[in-house]
Amino acid sequence: MMRSMFSGVSGLKGHQTRMDVIGNNIANVNTTGFKASRVTFADMISQNLSGASAPQGTIGGVNPKQVGLGMSVASTDLLYTNGSVQSTGKNTDIAISRGDGLFVVSRGEQKYYTRNGAFEFDAQGNLTIPSTGLYVQGYMANNGVVRPAGENTTKINVPAGKSMEATTTTTASFTKNLNASTPGYEVANTLVRYADGTTGTVSSYTPTESGSYILTTSTGKKIRIANTAPAQAIGSAPTGTLYTSNISNITAKTGGTVDLQLDVDTSNPSSPLSIGGAATANRTGLTTGTYAFGDTYNISGSITAATTIAGTPPTVKLTLDTDNNINPGSTVDVVVPNPTSFTYKVGDKYTGQLKIKKVTGHSGATVTTADGNKAELTGTLAVTSATQSYSHTGSATDGTITAITRESSYEFGGKTVSSISLNTKSGTTVDGLVGHNYAAGDTFYPSVTAMIEVYDSLGAKHSVPVVFTKSANNKWTMSLGSGGDTYNITEADGTTTTVALTKTDLTFDTSGAYVSGSASLNMTYTNGAAPQQLTLNLSPITQYSGTSTVSGTADGNAAGTLSKVEIDSAGVITGVYTNGVRRTEAQIAMAQFNNPSGLTKMGGNLYQESNNSGTRTVSGAADIGSELTTSALEMSNVDIADQFSDMIITQRGFQSNSKIITVSDEMLETLINMKR
Repeated sequence: MMRSMFSGVSGLKGHQTRMDVIGNNIANVNTTGFKASRVTFADMISQNLSGASAPQGTIGGVNPKQVGLGMSVASTDLLYTNGSVQSTGKNTDIAISRGDGLFVVSRGEQKYYTRNGAFEFDAQGNLTIPSTGLYVQGYMANNGVVRPAGENTTKINVPAGKSMEATTTTTASFTKNLNASTPGYEVANTLVRYADGTTGTVSSYTPTESGSYILTTSTGKKIRIANTAPAQAIGSAPTGTLYTSNISNITAKTGGTVDLQLDVDTSNPSSPLSIGGAATANRTGLTTGTYAFGDTYNISGSITAATTIAGTPPTVKLTLDTDNNINPGSTVDVVVPNPTSFTYKVGDKYTGQLKIKKVTGHSGATVTTADGNKAELTGTLAVTSATQSYSHTGSATDGTITAITRESSYEFGGKTVSSISLNTKSGTTVDGLVGHNYAAGDTFYPSVTAMIEVYDSLGAKHSVPVVFTKSANNKWTMSLGSGGDTYNITEADGTTTTVALTKTDLTFDTSGAYVSGSASLNMTYTNGAAPQQLTLNLSPITQYSGTSTVSGTADGNAAGTLSKVEIDSAGVITGVYTNGVRRTEAQIAMAQFNNPSGLTKMGGNLYQESNNSGTRTVSGAADIGSELTTSALEMSNVDIADQFSDMIITQRGFQSNSKIITVSDEMLETLINMKR
């Protein structure tokens, strides 16, 4: 009788243990990364009443007679299946969405393992589990490169506001395509635009490259000085003869008038034969307009009278009203050729042209020279020749020099060129390169410009335009922004960057693949940065028919400050800096065990190795077959429906075992009552 009672007791204890496990599972239904457990039972040793006997002769074998002595808890198994992923929106939350890996955390030298990815950066920038302060283990990057080193993990430290030093650009690479079908145009002539505002059309354009300094002054002036000018210093007024250049024109303004001497131009059919009986007229006190020696001046006025003049050929004298622009406010007579197909009538408007023979600018007017300089006159200047020069002497009226810029320029016909356009024989007009030679009959191919961002030794960024121009089939020529091999960049702070290109032609084979071509850039600065040389990698460029998409990228960066961090599915922590650079900072380490169910629970969502957890492997998530989901946490894998079912079964088992004890007690009581 006692055996049945003890069996019942063992059943009660076993089912109580199972109920304890179920209760713990349900209690942790919302615990991050929790893994449910289950209880398995086994029967206890049995008492032998008689042993088994083998078959003998005419009698068969007899089974053993055994009485079981109850049950015991065989195991509490950890159900190591993945839980669902719950999005949190917090960038330091990480869920293990695939695989059986665990995060590695530490307290001193003691290592623990967890599926809880609710991480946070502490006050010192260490990645921790904020509920316990344990350090998340991983691998720190060196110059943006992470190399997982197995067991040699360390705490992850990415402090807020971390600084990134400036890095000098050393290489640049060009990729993508140059259009093999770029159309060519036959050049008819070249329209040249000059810095002084004038233009000219020429059949052959061959510019000359030159360099000069530009002074920026406190009065807002920009003065291009000649190479013969004396040395100038920032903080002082310009001194000495700054430049001497041919006069292009003089601009009038109120307080700075211009006088003109106008001549009859016998080569111009629109010019009268005489003005007021003379070959010249003076137009004084002009307050608007720009005038150059040799240009034409348009005259007009209302006709008040017309008189024929006998002669060979016959002519007509017109009297222009006071609205004329030859001598405003007074009438003036002009003699014009007798018209063959035009009738002069009183009230009609007469128009004609006179040649400007002399331009006199008075104090306050602006003189523009062929090199593009502009200066306000301080006295009277009379221009009587197309080659007359003007010299400007620096003084305090120019202001104080605030910046000195070194700039290259191109000259043609003695003038500084600002831009050119090519008129083609097909009737189109396309922009050309200032630094390139063009002649009538040449084949012109439109250029493609790719910008590269270069960082100097001080971390300043400079945008360099590299130009690709097709020169023949499967052959391209490289140049800089203006079409030459040197280029000056005026930076926003007033300093100058000078770029020099050393290159060979870029060639491709008949299948559009790169064959040869090399280039490098030499950079010099006036901002205090050290000179530098960049090697250009051109081999990734292709040449196929289609669109030109060539683009350039370069290494180097400006100084920056960490603005935020991002974590990817491999646990790589990337820092995003204010300079636009994304740099790898660290990688979270993951551990894998042969038997993760054999780990020992330590509380606080932590596990520790046991004698049966098996071999440990520590590396990056991808190396152990795990995948992470950021801004999310792994939910508990407890299935409420299963737990409630198990709870009912456990309850019935407990009730049944308690009934065994009750019945055994009643049977014992019956035995005792028999003695009475």
